[in-house]
Amino acid sequence: MIDLEPSLAEYEELGRELVAKAIRHDRVSTIRRRVATGAAVGVLAVGGIGAAWVALADPALRTNAAYCHSEADPSSPFVGVGAPGAEAPDGSVLQLDVDPIELCAAVWRIGAVGPHATQPPVDGVTYDVPDLVACLRLDGIVAVFPNEEGRPSEGLCRELGLAPWHG
Repeated sequence: MIDLEPSLAEYEELGRELVAKAIRHDRVSTIRRRVATGAAVGVLAVGGIGAAWVALADPALRTNAAYCHSEADPSSPFVGVGAPGAEAPDGSVLQLDVDPIELCAAVWRIGAVGPHATQPPVDGVTYDVPDLVACLRLDGIVAVFPNEEGRPSEGLCRELGLAPWHG
């Protein structure tokens, strides 16, 4: 009679082979996942660059908006402000070129940015506006910072890693 039952040694060898095969499969799967993840990150990065390019290309943001920061620090809290468009008689919208320092002075004056920004603006109450400096961000949008230490405008912008804005 032929014994079809594998021996204990044969079972152990079969087990080792299965484990080795599973490890190889897992390594291949891990490599495939990493390649797929890397490709996805690459696609997202290219998409992000495209989105940044769209923001750079939008002239309305560059000429009619500003980020008004509460401190002389690009990572400080800020309020985004923009000039309203006006409708021309032909139905087109005209964007008004405005001074970003004037825009930000207005939001400082009502307390929407700066030390009083934690409270909602109160009708008729105004606050002091510090000297403000406008710098140009890498995306082409103007960022305005308080200059309470009276540093030269160009020097402050350069210290913040930004270009001076020359409107």
